[in-house]
Amino acid sequence: MPLWGTTHDAATNKPKFEPTDENSDYKRGDVYATQAGWVRQAGTAASGNDNTSATPEVLVAIGDLAGSSSSTGLRAPTVTSMRFVTSSLVNGGSKTLTVEVTWDEAVTVAGSPQVVVANGNQSSDGDGNATLTYTATGSTANRKRFTASSLTFSTSDVYTLGGADITLNSGTISDTVVGGTTLAASLALDGLTAVTKTVVAS
Repeated sequence: MPLWGTTHDAATNKPKFEPTDENSDYKRGDVYATQAGWVRQAGTAASGNDNTSATPEVLVAIGDLAGSSSSTGLRAPTVTSMRFVTSSLVNGGSKTLTVEVTWDEAVTVAGSPQVVVANGNQSSDGDGNATLTYTATGSTANRKRFTASSLTFSTSDVYTLGGADITLNSGTISDTVVGGTTLAASLALDGLTAVTKTVVAS
C-alpha cells in the first residue's frame, strides 16, 4: 500500500505513516493536498513555528496534486475524517457541542453549512437531534468546525456523528485551489465509520 495517496474520491488519501491520534504533534488531520503536494498545516507544533499565516510545509512534492479541474489530481475535496471536539458530554445545564470535519484538501466555506448529530434518545425524554452550524473559530485550512450551544443533554443518550451528510443551508463549501476551476467539496459523511459520544452524569 502506498504511503502517500494520489487517488481522487477516496477517504484514505492521507499519508499512512502520520498518526491519527489527535494528541500527537504530527497528527494526520493537519496534512492536506495542495498544488505543490502533500503539506502540513502552518502554525502547528510539528511545523516548527506558530505562524498560522506561514506557507505550509511541503512533505512530499507532487505537482498538481489538488487538481485544477474536475479531471486532474484529487479533483474535488473528499471528507477523510470526522470527530467530536467536545471531549465529553455531561448532562444538566446549557451545553455547547462542537464537531470537526477534515477534508483531503483545503476548503473555503461561505455562509452557514450545517451538520446534524443524531441523538439516540436512550433516555426516552426526547432531547432530539442537534443541528450544528459552521464556525470559523478553531477551523483551519482543511479542518472545519460545526457547533451548537444552549443544548440540554440527558444521561445515557448517545450522540452519533455520521448518520447524515453536511447540508449547505444556502452556503457553499468548495476547494481552495488557486488558478483552477472552483469545485464543490464532497459533503458525504456516510463513507466513514460513524463516531459517537455518550452523555455522562454531571
